[in-house]
Amino acid sequence: MNYHVDFVGADIFPQGFAAVADQLRDFRGVNMLADIGNGTMNVMYINDHRSQEKKCFTEKYGTYQCMLAVRKNLLKLYGSAADETIIDQVLRRGTASVSERYLSAIQEPAKDYVAGIFRRLREHEYDPELMKLYVVGGGGCLIKNFGEFDTGQAVINEDICATAKWYEYLAHFRARKGGVV
Repeated sequence: MNYHVDFVGADIFPQGFAAVADQLRDFRGVNMLADIGNGTMNVMYINDHRSQEKKCFTEKYGTYQCMLAVRKNLLKLYGSAADETIIDQVLRRGTASVSERYLSAIQEPAKDYVAGIFRRLREHEYDPELMKLYVVGGGGCLIKNFGEFDTGQAVINEDICATAKWYEYLAHFRARKGGVV
């Protein structure tokens, strides 16, 4: 069976932008947005309410790399791996009902991973004294639980579906207005 598809329009947004698009009025001065997903970390600047398309970067440093580091550490220390549910719980909440040695073995690589996030952000000229950091995606939980940062200069959106929700809202809005979705 053959199909024919006609595209009548498309909107293209940088990864993570949708999660903050309705808050652009709050982006005064220089701001850095970091969308830390499973496979990548996408970074962009939003200065005085406007995205800076020439200052968008993608790093292959998603939360999956943290999960791999945790598994490797558990295997190295104890010759075994905890169930992924336990690892996920520690990464999302900072703790779980496991022994102190396993908890520590999960937390240490997570702290190192988050330090790596901030190293990469600094490579893209992040400076908490000069700008505000907005974090979306699953990596926000890791930063909240294992990071050392100025809470007054960082906003962490813990809703890992925030970007998808905004796209859904946009689709419903356009459909109500009679626009093409």
